[in-house]
Amino acid sequence: MLNSYYIISELNSKIKKNLKKNSNINVIFRSEQKDYNNDTLKKIIKINIYNKVFVGNKNNICHIKGLSGIYLSAFNKKILTSNHFKKNSIIGSAHSFKEVTEKIKSKCSIIFLSPVFKTKTEKLISPLGIIRFLLISKHFKNTTLIPLGGIQNPYRLKDYGIKGFAGVSYFNKI
Repeated sequence: MLNSYYIISELNSKIKKNLKKNSNINVIFRSEQKDYNNDTLKKIIKINIYNKVFVGNKNNICHIKGLSGIYLSAFNKKILTSNHFKKNSIIGSAHSFKEVTEKIKSKCSIIFLSPVFKTKTEKLISPLGIIRFLLISKHFKNTTLIPLGGIQNPYRLKDYGIKGFAGVSYFNKI
C-alpha cells in the first residue's frame, strides 16, 4: 500500500466526502488565508481521525490536539530544528536538489519533490520526470522523498520502488 498525502487549502463538502470515503489518506492543510480559523483544522482532524494531519507553514499552532506536525512548503526558507517541535514531526516540499538539502537541514522526515510529472496548474516549473526523481532520491538515500505533481496512476510508482505520493488534483477526482 502506498502512503498518500492529500494537500488541501479548504474544507468543502467534496473534500469531506473524499476523506470519509478514503480512510487511508494523510492530509496537509495549507490554507491560502493568512489568519484562518483553527476550527477548520480541528474539523479536518476530526474527520481524518485515523491518519496524520499536518498544517502548512504554521509552527505556532502545533499544540492543537491530534495534529501530527507541520508542513514546510518549498517557498518557506525558514530553517527549523527539532527543538521547535517536541512530539510533532516536520515534513516539507522541494523543487530542486538545493531545496531538498534545505529541508534536510530543517529535519524534515519526509520531503515531497515536485513536480515530477506535468501538471495543469504549475506552469513555471518544468517537471523533473521519474528518472530525475529517482536519481535525486538515490543521492538522498537516508531521506524519504515522495513524488508530488501530475500523478495520474499512483500504483505504477510501486514499480520504481516508491512507497508514497502526494497530490491535490488526483484526490479531487476520486
